[in-house]
Amino acid sequence: METNGGNENGAPSNYLQLYVKAGENMRNYGACPFCQMVYMIMDLKAREGELTYDVVTISMSRPPLDFKKLANRLPVLKHGDEILSDNDEIVQYLDKNFPHPDLRYDNEEANAVCLNFFSKFSFYIKQVKNSPENLLKELAAINAFLERSGTRYLCGDTISNLDCLVLPKLQHIRVACKALKDFDIPASMKALWKYIGQAYESTTFRKTCPSDQEIVYHWSQKAETPHLSDEKMKEYSTDKEPKFSVTIPDLE
Repeated sequence: METNGGNENGAPSNYLQLYVKAGENMRNYGACPFCQMVYMIMDLKAREGELTYDVVTISMSRPPLDFKKLANRLPVLKHGDEILSDNDEIVQYLDKNFPHPDLRYDNEEANAVCLNFFSKFSFYIKQVKNSPENLLKELAAINAFLERSGTRYLCGDTISNLDCLVLPKLQHIRVACKALKDFDIPASMKALWKYIGQAYESTTFRKTCPSDQEIVYHWSQKAETPHLSDEKMKEYSTDKEPKFSVTIPDLE
C-alpha cells in the first residue's frame, strides 16, 4: 500500500516511510489504533507540504527479512537512516522535524480524561469485565469534558496529537463493541458523538481509518474475546467490499 508518492532511491530529505499493520489477507491496511494515529499525523503534515510519505503494510506473522532488520513491532517510521518504533518517540520526531501544522498540546485536563477509557474497553471486549459499566463511566467523563469545553476537538477547535490518539480508539470501541458485544456508545452522549462526527468529516481520518471488517478481525482473533456467530462472521468478512461506520445518531 503506497500513498503520496516518493522513492527511497534519491528520495527528498522530507520523504518518510511508515510501516503499519497489514490486514487479514496480509496485504491490505489492517486495524491498529497506534498505526492510524501516526498515519493521521503524517497525513496532516503532508497536507501542509511538510513531508511526503509512503505507507507499507507488514504482516507481523510473516514479516519480510528487510523489515525484521528494522524492528519487531509496529508502527515503524523510517526517515533516511533514522528508524523509530516507539510511539511517543515517533510523534516527538515528527513534531520536531516537521512542525507544521503544530499538533502539540498542553491541556492536562484533556489528557487526563482520556487516559483510561481504552483500557476499560480492553477489559470489556476481552471479557475481563462482563459489564460495560466501567467503560461507560470513562466515556461519560469524556462526554462531560467536551460539553464543558465547547470546542470541536479535545484541546481546541483544531485537531491535535491527542485527537489523533483518541479518535482511532473510539472507532475501535464503536465497531468492535457492536460486533462482539452488541454494545453501542449511548446516543445520549451527544458531545462525544459530535466529537466523533468531527472525525468523520475529516479527510485525513477517513483516509486513514481501517474498515469495520479489519477492526472486527483485529479483536476477534484475540483468545479472550467472544466468538463471532456465523452470521456475524459473514457480515464482517474481509472478502466483502470494505465498509466503514462513519455516521452518527440523530442528536436533535
